Amino acid sequence: MNGQKVLDIHTDPDPGAAETPEQTSDKPKRYGYKYTTLRGYFLQDDPQTKAQTFDFMKTNFGLVQRPYDSDESLPNKGQGMTPWQRFENHVTSLNHAAKQKRHGSEQGSHVRYKLLFLGRHGNGYHNIAERYYGNEAWDCHFSALDGDPDDIMVWSDAHLSKEGRRQAAEVNDFWKAQIKEEKMSLPQAYVVSPLDRALQTAEITFQGLVDKFQPTVMERLREGTGIHTCDRRSTVSYVRGRYPEYITTKDPLLTETDEFWDADLREPDDALTARLGKLFDQLMQSGEFREAETISFTSHSGAIGAILRVLGHRPFSLGTGSVIPVLVKMERVELEKRHGGQAEGGKHAEVDDDADDDVAQDEAKEDEDGDTLAETMSVAKSKWGRIPACPADMDLQTVGQKRWGMGLKEFLTGVEDGTVQLEEVAFRGRH
Repeated sequence: MNGQKVLDIHTDPDPGAAETPEQTSDKPKRYGYKYTTLRGYFLQDDPQTKAQTFDFMKTNFGLVQRPYDSDESLPNKGQGMTPWQRFENHVTSLNHAAKQKRHGSEQGSHVRYKLLFLGRHGNGYHNIAERYYGNEAWDCHFSALDGDPDDIMVWSDAHLSKEGRRQAAEVNDFWKAQIKEEKMSLPQAYVVSPLDRALQTAEITFQGLVDKFQPTVMERLREGTGIHTCDRRSTVSYVRGRYPEYITTKDPLLTETDEFWDADLREPDDALTARLGKLFDQLMQSGEFREAETISFTSHSGAIGAILRVLGHRPFSLGTGSVIPVLVKMERVELEKRHGGQAEGGKHAEVDDDADDDVAQDEAKEDEDGDTLAETMSVAKSKWGRIPACPADMDLQTVGQKRWGMGLKEFLTGVEDGTVQLEEVAFRGRH
């Protein structure tokens, strides 16, 4: 197996990580995590696969047909089994071998292999509005509004459109077919962004597949935030009322009101990547997610792009409603002792690979150095961007009409009934 380049070793302590037992040694060891995408298992790993034409539903989630060493342990060497059955057995065999090595020695790295399903939410009203007004007008003006001036659409904490709900239902049907025909197993754990379009996508996607669907809502899994009202989340009380089965008590960063969204500043890509890196560190320190072999993430294009960077996966954009699996090696490594102050990446967190405590709701909202919520989630806000100025010759009242030859209401109707194709306007990699 060839691993792609590892982006980073994540070590910063933060309030989202579970507390670990105090070290009793005079010289406590310090640990961090590194993440590596294992190539050669999925078409989306291959640089020859073009994201624009890739269809996960027509390619068995992109799974590559190939033999595995672990086939030797299967009855009749796996003959008569589906590719997914043999692949899942291979992942389990990797973890079994890693567990034996982990328990056989207290030295060296601790490794786990995880299959991650990364799902983008279905089409939302903000997606429709952005396509109607165009990227430039959206970024410099309309994204900062709660909805259009004529009250045709609202995109603050944008909900799924009719098309988005259809996309999620289609993924639900696909999962059902995969379980029946490919004998696939469902994920063992589920994580979802706190933004409504992701919450609703997860609900529709796994409806009827899980006896009691209870995904964990994680603040850090949200889209790149700031300025755009579509990325300003609702209160936790709202989430609990609309999705009562969802778990909103495990993440101490998930405060009642949105403390992270900023009306004047936009989170840059490097901050988004840092935030998603900390999410994975947070999950690896939770017994539930550390032990799960397969985890589903329902999120956003920008956040998924950041996840892929954290995991060392090549860039791969997803259309609304799309899902890709990624096989990842997650390794706890001992950090070398540094001299003369902080090492690159800042403070080092001590993590206990054998700790089983989940993140508690009442954990402190500040880290050990008193950082605020926003500071623990990303790079300093002094590096965030401001809303760009609109071109002097742009007529905001007519920009959509000029682009499409129709008003917003007619455009929305066309998108919902399928007579207007959003692909006619190039998709960007965010939201």
